[in-house]
Amino acid sequence: MEQLPLWGSTTPTSARDSIPLLSKSRFIAGLQCHKRLYYECYHHDLRDPLDLTTRALFETGARVGIVARGLFGGGVRIPGDTPPDEAARTTAAALEQQATKAIYEAAFHHGNVRIRVDILAPVGDGSWDLIEVKSSAGYKEDYLTDVGIQLYVVEGAGVPVRRACILHVNNQYVYEGGPYVLDQLFTLRDVTEQAREVRPLLLSQLEAMRAPLWGSHPPPIPVGPHCKRPYTCPFYTRCHLDGPEYPLEHLPRMNPKLFRALRDADIEDIRDIPEDFPLLTDLHRRIRACVITGSVHSDPELKRALDALRPPVHFLDFETCNPALPLFVGTKPFQQVPFQWSDHVLRPDGSLEHREYLHTEPTDPRRDVAASLIKALGDEGPIVVYSGFEERIIRLLAEDVEEWREDLLAIVESRMVDLLELIRSHYYHPSFRGSFSIKEVLPALIDDLDYEDLEIREGGQAAVAFVQMIDEETPVDRRMELRHALRAYCRRDTEAMVRLFHKLREAE
Repeated sequence: MEQLPLWGSTTPTSARDSIPLLSKSRFIAGLQCHKRLYYECYHHDLRDPLDLTTRALFETGARVGIVARGLFGGGVRIPGDTPPDEAARTTAAALEQQATKAIYEAAFHHGNVRIRVDILAPVGDGSWDLIEVKSSAGYKEDYLTDVGIQLYVVEGAGVPVRRACILHVNNQYVYEGGPYVLDQLFTLRDVTEQAREVRPLLLSQLEAMRAPLWGSHPPPIPVGPHCKRPYTCPFYTRCHLDGPEYPLEHLPRMNPKLFRALRDADIEDIRDIPEDFPLLTDLHRRIRACVITGSVHSDPELKRALDALRPPVHFLDFETCNPALPLFVGTKPFQQVPFQWSDHVLRPDGSLEHREYLHTEPTDPRRDVAASLIKALGDEGPIVVYSGFEERIIRLLAEDVEEWREDLLAIVESRMVDLLELIRSHYYHPSFRGSFSIKEVLPALIDDLDYEDLEIREGGQAAVAFVQMIDEETPVDRRMELRHALRAYCRRDTEAMVRLFHKLREAE
């Protein structure tokens, strides 16, 4: 992007002759952290690699945006890869020549800020409605600054705006097949008044972003909860390179009051926290003791609880998808739909058996998932899961598949054992780094099993892979690859639970 002065000229002490223009995304970055903004502008190459789940979320947002345009059909699109100045000129021409058509991705520049508007819809009296499309199920306060900066730029560029709106997905819409009923699938929320009221604050925030960008070094902002709010910063790794070995963020469920108290006491490493420091929970104290001594905390109650599980012991894991745009008749946006399960069964003689189900057809998988699961689990033996997710999915299946309702409820009401809660309550290893996710717990305890050899390594990727696998436009060879990858991933999750089960039963 070209280098132009921002909100005025340089000062004698400035290290730069000019600073970059801000885009809407850079402005949002600056709201999270001025250091992030600095890196976005000058060291974009230091960003963490974009993981596949995040990439999938971006792709979902793009698809929702395209579908949403159907509410304002027949419009003109300004291609997203058009250079900024050319895009603004093309938008200006469209405003004059085609004032009766909506403009998608309209480009504007004002106050040294560039923005793109998802949909600019003509009202008919020379004014326009500004519409920001969100692939979420409702309104969030964070959206107001997003719309507010767009409204500031568009009106500053001389375009009269009647309304500024958020268009989000309606999660109560029930898909009945065929084309989506767009005025039911989406909800339009007018936030014009709030967006105008927030303008003075936005302008002061813009002004506050000016000084750091003139500097030759990023501002010295310490890491903290803002690194993951509202989203994990793309420069998270870069900012944590020189941090303490056991940073404060390794204390799970830490409230802001405790964080501020620790910072006010100049404490950055968990090992430096006094034993009697107020506001620490029992879990925080356990973690503190483990990282100071380098030892493992293992409550005998954990081993007793695991020894009490009599074979056959099932180890169960689901994979689900929850698309913003529903795929199956009778489902709603963001509804969790299970399409796969894996079950490792530990027999009384110590042998291990594996059963699985993967729905491979472009049809609603819920009935087949329920029927196959009930048959596999039978009516005996505890069912070990990792978190309450599996219980929640089975209860949802019971609501959706009436014929199997009683059998499914019988499973969750008497047989489920949450290994995650047992570990969180009774065990801690310094290598957990404050997380009880199976992706952290497994490598800390089992040195010959991980997810690195798999194409799919997390649930978000699995959901995307399933949608691709059942898409008839996906090449047959690729569909077969995805089947194999999905089976390998879900199987690894239950295999990991089996290995953890045996390891923790041996714990002293």
